[in-house]
Amino acid sequence: MTFEQLDCFIAAVEEKTFFDAAESVHMTQSALSKQIIKLEHELDVSLFDRSGRSAILTEAGELFYGEAQLLSAQYRRSMLIMRQYREQTRQQLRIGTLPILSQYDLTSLFGEFAKNHPQVIMSLDEVEEPELMRGLNTGDYDLIIARSSMFSPEKYQMITLAEDRLSAILPCGHPLAGKKSVTLHDLADEHFILMKPYTSIHQLCMKLFRNSDVRPNILRTARMESIIGAISAREGVSLLPEKSFQIFSHKSLTAVPIQSAPPLSVVAARKKTAHTQISSDPFFHFLRKRKT
Repeated sequence: MTFEQLDCFIAAVEEKTFFDAAESVHMTQSALSKQIIKLEHELDVSLFDRSGRSAILTEAGELFYGEAQLLSAQYRRSMLIMRQYREQTRQQLRIGTLPILSQYDLTSLFGEFAKNHPQVIMSLDEVEEPELMRGLNTGDYDLIIARSSMFSPEKYQMITLAEDRLSAILPCGHPLAGKKSVTLHDLADEHFILMKPYTSIHQLCMKLFRNSDVRPNILRTARMESIIGAISAREGVSLLPEKSFQIFSHKSLTAVPIQSAPPLSVVAARKKTAHTQISSDPFFHFLRKRKT
């Protein structure tokens, strides 16, 4: 039994549907279902009755819900106590980031900060978006560096670090390759290879397709390096952040900006809580000073 499984189960009970529960814990519905099934196997009971159109909590599930809440609350209390202990003995700054620092020339930020703040013990962890958001919300990270579309301004405080734009990635011989910009309607008949569904870029692309009333023919989803290889083999086209594409320096491909797509801002973000702000204040002050 893991605390992630407990959190998935508690979310499924409180959010009423697996779909809403998956969104609340920042994972796919399939991943959440697998965590709950593993929990059921270990407990050797069915926590949900799945025989109908929707999953309903069983009697065993109702009994375990109270236990799960107690276990989760005790875990978070223990984590808080130990976190407070660490803060009393050493000033730590835990930063999570998408693997995008080099394409936005952000790597030097951390060396400059460390040089000017030797009292801060900084750790930097590169992970994908679901792990980033989970880490920020559970307190494993004091702040994260990611794309602004992942955050609600009501819950998170942000400082913009870099700007980018969404572009169509095309072979150089493509009929649209010489355009200054294109619309999604221009690309409506193309075969798309998009980033993985859990990424904010994929979710932005799907939102833009819906808003443009375009039904994309999506061949598959993949990581960026695989997408670049597939486009160079003329399997299809893609929509990617322009600077993320440029780092591959692929001479047979070109990037053409998408008209009406919103800016892709890269930000440093933290929760609007006193605890998070205490630990991340030195870095946020450093970033503000750099911008002025």
